[in-house]
Amino acid sequence: MTKLPTYLPAPGAPAFARRLRALMAADTPAACPIHVGLGDPVHNSSSLAVLTHTTARYLVDGNAHLLPSFNTAPPPALRILNAASWGRDDAMAREFDAMPQDLASDLWHSVDKVCEAPETLTRIERRTASDLFLRLGYPQRAGRVLGLLQADVNTHAFHPETVRAELAVLFRLHPGAQDVLEDRALQAAADAGLPPRARVSLANFVVVRNGKRGTDTPALHRAAELGRRAMAEIEGTGMDRHLAEHTLYRAIAYEPFLVRDVALTMELLERAALALIEAQPRRDTVEYQAWEDHAFPMFETLSKTLLAQGRADEALTSTAELVELSPHDHRAWAVRAQALVAVGELEEAVRAWERVLPQGGLPVAAALFYIGWAHDRMGNPAQAQSYYRRSHTVDPTPEALATFMESA
Repeated sequence: MTKLPTYLPAPGAPAFARRLRALMAADTPAACPIHVGLGDPVHNSSSLAVLTHTTARYLVDGNAHLLPSFNTAPPPALRILNAASWGRDDAMAREFDAMPQDLASDLWHSVDKVCEAPETLTRIERRTASDLFLRLGYPQRAGRVLGLLQADVNTHAFHPETVRAELAVLFRLHPGAQDVLEDRALQAAADAGLPPRARVSLANFVVVRNGKRGTDTPALHRAAELGRRAMAEIEGTGMDRHLAEHTLYRAIAYEPFLVRDVALTMELLERAALALIEAQPRRDTVEYQAWEDHAFPMFETLSKTLLAQGRADEALTSTAELVELSPHDHRAWAVRAQALVAVGELEEAVRAWERVLPQGGLPVAAALFYIGWAHDRMGNPAQAQSYYRRSHTVDPTPEALATFMESA
């Protein structure tokens, strides 16, 4: 099976600043206006972006209590990166109310007004608002809404209704204390005084954080066990319970995955998929948006797991589900292209990466790089170099570019 080269933007503040400068000049504007000013969704908006808009709308309409549980969040720097792609450094400020007037929608101003006095909001509204501000890249405003700006990460007493939201905000406000906060999340997952649904979420968080690092730790196993116990306490058979079950099985699949137990990994992912099927609501509802938000990482995880196991044909089938769920999400097409490469369909893989280009923004850089790589493999070196150079104009920081571009 053909293996793709690793493409990773360089880490660190200097590289990030260089990336922003490149984006400012690259003329690859992000098509979706949601994360910079809460503009209305457009054809190229991903399902994840639409959820951000939905969250804002429900909050300002006084309907936060009607929102189901969502699962994923955009990258923390998305607003800043998208603003850079528009050449708008004036939209990168840390303060929510500093958004330029020509970019701030009526919805943006309504959110600002609703959250002027956080103490007047219900706990559910404060939880929803903090999630929204994190989605939009404003951790300070999220901390203000939850009263966390002066919180001590070692001693802060979590509120049962907002414990998971509080941890999410503290992680963003205190990046140097993330190990401490992971320990506190593990402690909270064992706290019988917290609702079982919250404890499942906390346990999943610890499992996934360790799993993504590839670390088979005692904390991972302890969290997985606590998640199972909390799940057993959740009553009922409704959508929320099924989604909780789905997230638990998808998370604890990391246990066997890290020790290369293929059979048990797939068994747990299959149980997660069955729970997802049980949870599926009717379309054209906010519940269906939430279901899609859980389904996307399910099929993304399944696709990547199948690829890691060398089961390329099955991965290709799984990625077809992924791109149908969110046809304007660059992550879907990236995994789809990887599966196509694995089955030897380079030209189809190029077409998959090309689906990223109209979305604009930073993801264009990786798509251009891999299109160049595919042309290299297909014996088109001149075209390959052209795509590498275009990728370099969007993000010059990945080491892979230095390897594949011709020496100047």
